Amino acid sequence: MTLKSRLLAAAAISLTAIAAPTALAQDTADETVDVIRVTTQFREQSLADVPINVTAFDAERLDALAIADFEDLAAFTPGLVVQEQSPNNTGYSIRGITTDSGEATSETRVAVFQDGVSITRSRGSYVELFDIERVEVAKGPQPTLFGRGALIGGINIIQNKADDEFSASVEVGAGNEGQLEARGHVNFALSENYGLRFAAVSRERDGYIDNALGGEGLQGRDTQAMRMVFSGAPTEAFSFDLIANYQQDTPPGTSFKSGTIPAPGGDTNPFTPAALNTFGGFEGGAPLGLDREVRGVTLLADYALNDAWTLSSISGWRDFTSVEIFDPDGTALPFLTIAEDATGEQFSQEFRLSYDNGGRLTGSLGALYFTEEGEQRIPIGLDERIAQAMLAPTLAAGFGATVEQLEGLLALNGFPGVDLDNPLDPFPYSVAGLLTLGQLIPLRDFYLEEGSNSAETTSWDVFADASYAVTDRLTLTAGLRYTAEDKTSAGYGRPLAGPNFVTFGDTLITPYTPNGAEVSQSGDFDDFTWRFAASYALTDRINTWASYARGRRPDVISVDTNSPSYFSEAPAEIVDSIEAGAFITFDRGTVSGSVFYSEYENFQTTRFDPNTISFVTDNAGNATQYGLELQGDFDLADTANLFVSYAYNMATFDDTDSAGNALELAGNRFRYAPEHALAFGLNWDVVSGGWGSVSFLPTWSWQSKIYFDNNNNRFGGVLQQEAYGLLNARLRYESADARYHAEIYGSNLTDEAYLIDAGNTGGSFGMPTYIAGAPLLWGVRIGADF
Repeated sequence: MTLKSRLLAAAAISLTAIAAPTALAQDTADETVDVIRVTTQFREQSLADVPINVTAFDAERLDALAIADFEDLAAFTPGLVVQEQSPNNTGYSIRGITTDSGEATSETRVAVFQDGVSITRSRGSYVELFDIERVEVAKGPQPTLFGRGALIGGINIIQNKADDEFSASVEVGAGNEGQLEARGHVNFALSENYGLRFAAVSRERDGYIDNALGGEGLQGRDTQAMRMVFSGAPTEAFSFDLIANYQQDTPPGTSFKSGTIPAPGGDTNPFTPAALNTFGGFEGGAPLGLDREVRGVTLLADYALNDAWTLSSISGWRDFTSVEIFDPDGTALPFLTIAEDATGEQFSQEFRLSYDNGGRLTGSLGALYFTEEGEQRIPIGLDERIAQAMLAPTLAAGFGATVEQLEGLLALNGFPGVDLDNPLDPFPYSVAGLLTLGQLIPLRDFYLEEGSNSAETTSWDVFADASYAVTDRLTLTAGLRYTAEDKTSAGYGRPLAGPNFVTFGDTLITPYTPNGAEVSQSGDFDDFTWRFAASYALTDRINTWASYARGRRPDVISVDTNSPSYFSEAPAEIVDSIEAGAFITFDRGTVSGSVFYSEYENFQTTRFDPNTISFVTDNAGNATQYGLELQGDFDLADTANLFVSYAYNMATFDDTDSAGNALELAGNRFRYAPEHALAFGLNWDVVSGGWGSVSFLPTWSWQSKIYFDNNNNRFGGVLQQEAYGLLNARLRYESADARYHAEIYGSNLTDEAYLIDAGNTGGSFGMPTYIAGAPLLWGVRIGADF
């Protein structure tokens, strides 16, 4: 089937699926519900008029659905999955496309922005959603609108700005599992044209998985964030917003629980107490957990040159520091402890010239300068005795033997009855030393090595995007972006206590560089991306659209000790996507949705290679996805509003690459890509009077089975989560003047047991670990607005 025929088929399916309420829409009165206005295309538009699949939440909708963080947001955004191991390790997946690595050299596939400034770098992208004006989630490649990192979509967080009126709010809450939270804002009018706004939030929660070895519970929360906004309009033509953000996260450790070795006196159930620790004075004896700080300053400015032309500037500086210490083997054994010490700093400057004279042509053109420096230091502490047991099959293969044959050789050398691959009773001497050197060398109970990867990137973009209303009903849109990048990647791998005695290599896990010195490599890359779209209003209430877009994930230069240059270059991932959809408004609601078809080239994955005992990046080849996304908003009555969303997504690796070669992952589904996802929310004003009102909000989100690894059959296919649903609810009282409120809330009311991840670093050593999702949480909140 040709691209053109696929597009026509997609359009036909879309209109058939979405336009069922057409007769109702045409027969109703002229008044329709309010539709959220968005700025996805660099200008304010009704969501109904945007030829893109966008899910938008304004402040009212965020409150109506009790959305407090990205995971809540994802539940009501068809096609979006957000998985938070910790604020330092959060995965964003749009239509099953996510990023495998948090390395400084990696590039993301889903873009995250704050007021137009990219905050996409993995270790700094998770931010608190507080005092928010709007959140827009654009799905599908967004090359000319979001640009960098928006291979398959983007999330833009628009924060509240200051104005020239006084306002304030405060809310506090408490609940089970040690939940404590507070949030609020205050806005001052400095003069008629200037305002200053402060906002802050604090959220704490004890870990919901106990640590049998003592200390804090695991999977907790401890976050504080604050913001200052100074806004002004010195003249009618010029306005600006200066925004400063700060966030600190210090939660306890992540509950990587082994599915192979039970906790002492316990089991391998991910939902019961784990037994995790550090050892050997690792990183100065620091406990498990995270210490992350994120800082950012943004300056937005708009200058109306005349009635048609506006010049906009977006300046952004951001940096983060993050140290997370975790026990990846998931057991009480002193096998493996890892830290990730990540830093990043970036600056961007965008200028955009927009045109809108009220006529048929609207558009924008602009340029973006972006520079970034990042580093990820990874110290690894391990017990060589247990490491030898875990790597016994690899060691045996290096001798051209099996584990049983090595055990026979040990018996001949005076060590009968050795169970070489038993980590609970490890052989205390180096097998390699005994069999190759004839020496009895004791293995160390604490061995330390360290690796690092860093990157410096400078990119320049020029872009243009324009829409032309051919008729009152037909609008054509086209956009083009050119990107040029200058990249330098560097890294080192070195032992910190001499060569390891397990393999007698310089390092055991970390890729080793000559003499442990840093090596680097640079490269220049450039490419074009584009989009074309057409929208046609069948009636004043039914808008249809179709689009074709090309997205790009930039080339990656990463450390590769198997290469003579110690580096490998992963070519840019390319996605070509066609999509068609519709937006329908009527008296008591809206219905919107789209169908899509996408093809990927050079899809990259990261895996652990037991033969080289190192992580490697593979070009998994080509992949294909297609699906359907729907969402509806209905006023069932003056006192009841229903929100519904559904997503169908079939995302799999192709059988062959472009050259016809068979692919290793052929037929496997993308990780974090449920085939079906469904959500409901009902906001019901139960009773009201002169004393105030009581409302009830039940929400339910459900998803079908997901895999946690692109190799769906890894470890026999156990790295998955079967279909499950989460029921949440809120009962809220609000005073008649809407100034005061009190509420009781609960999440996961059925106490559903579900996983948020499986496999992880432990899986690389044949010991997959599992991370449990949050149990039933409940609490109360009270608040006031002034």
